[in-house]
This record gives sequence, structure tokens and C-alpha cells, in this order.
Amino acid sequence: MVYSDSLIFLMSKTLKAGLVSLGLGGLLLLTACNGPQPPAIEQSDRNSASATSDPLAEDVNNLRRGSGTQIIALGDSITAGAGVGPEAAYPNLLSQTLDLPIVNRGRGGDTTEAALNRLQQDVIEADPWLVIVGLGGNDYLRQVPPAQTEANLRQIVTRLQQAGAIVVLLGMDISPFNSGYEGLYQRVANDTQAHLIAGVLEGLNDPRYLYDQIHPNQAGHEILAERVAAGLQPLLEAATLPESLSNQRHSQ
Repeated sequence: MVYSDSLIFLMSKTLKAGLVSLGLGGLLLLTACNGPQPPAIEQSDRNSASATSDPLAEDVNNLRRGSGTQIIALGDSITAGAGVGPEAAYPNLLSQTLDLPIVNRGRGGDTTEAALNRLQQDVIEADPWLVIVGLGGNDYLRQVPPAQTEANLRQIVTRLQQAGAIVVLLGMDISPFNSGYEGLYQRVANDTQAHLIAGVLEGLNDPRYLYDQIHPNQAGHEILAERVAAGLQPLLEAATLPESLSNQRHSQ
């Protein structure tokens, strides 16, 4: 069954008492469980190291393979730009920042299983060079066992790598709400040699950065895009950019 975003929000009311704005909203409330809200994110802090990845490993899978022709963002409604539209969503903003085309393959309501089921048609057949994977919130909302979420993410990453793509995994750690998710993204990245960008949604629960109780507004997407861009920078510097993308960057 495919759930709408509105139904997903209603379903969240049945979860553990005391949790608010679950699902993707739960991801946006990373630090709000037992204490005051984090300080508001100031303009000068947008490019801070609060959401940086570990130092780039030389053995990132397919780092210098140079195959594929596209950069693709795979995810759920945050990637799709729910509430703000695809033009204001982080993949398009990231494209502008990097001066590189990025194909948005976000779809509202997607779990890791749903994304895995459409991976071949929506991503692999598009000849990816690099894929940014941002998934997991809907799994948490629907109470998918964390072990299954982790297994699905591993399959997504592995299949993309087998197709020759570099995989960038966005860390959406929701351990304050479910300890079973703690370290999940780090484990998948370590075991598959994917490039992890950790904590990309940290602090974005501030109302100034939300379109509704679940999704970032335009300012939130701008922060998200800047964090992903900062996390991608060492990878892009070390990778061999395919000629198709290099030519497009130079022509823009």
C-alpha cells in the first residue's frame, strides 16, 4: 500500500506518547527529545561543520571509475520538495551550487523498500555516475524493523555500486527516538564503502526552517543543500568527473 504524506502524518499520532511530528518530522527533531530546542541556525553558521562527514576515504567505492553520466538524488518527500516544489528543493539548489546537473528522483511516502523496488527503472537505467541517497524517515514512521531498513539500504547502495555509481549516503540518525537506528547509516557506509554525509537535518526543527510540521521550507532546503555541498566537496575533488558532466559544467 502507498501512503500519502497526509496519511503518514495522521499515522504518527499512534506512536509512542510524547513524540511529536514523527516520520520525516522525527528526522527533523533530532535533538528535541530530552531538553531545550537547539539554538536557531544563524546565517553565518549555515556552512558550519555541524553536518560534515568523516574524512574522505581513499577507497570510496567507484571513486575514480569515471563511468555513468548523471548525478541523481534518490529519496522521499524531502528530496522531492514537498511543500516548496522541485525548483526550491535541495537537489536543485545543490545543482546550482555545484554548477552540475542533478536529476531529482525523490518520491513522497517512499520507504527504503519502495525506493529499492523502483531503483532499477528510476535510477540505474538513467546511467548514474553518482547517487545521493536520503531515505529512512518513512521506515521509522511505519515501524519497519531497523534491521530491515538497514538491509534495504545495503541493497540499494550495493546495487548502485554494482552498476558503477559512486554512492553518497545522507545520515538521518533518529536514535533519540529509536535506539535501533543508532549507527545504522555509519555501518552501511563503512561496510559498503559509500561516502557518508552525517547529520544533514540537525537543528532544522526550528519553525523558521519548516514548511509544515514535517517538511523543510525554502530556507531549510537552502541549509540542507549547503550541508550536502560541503560534504560532497572532498569527494568531487578526489573523483574523476565523467566527460559528460565536465562538459556541461564548462558550458554553463
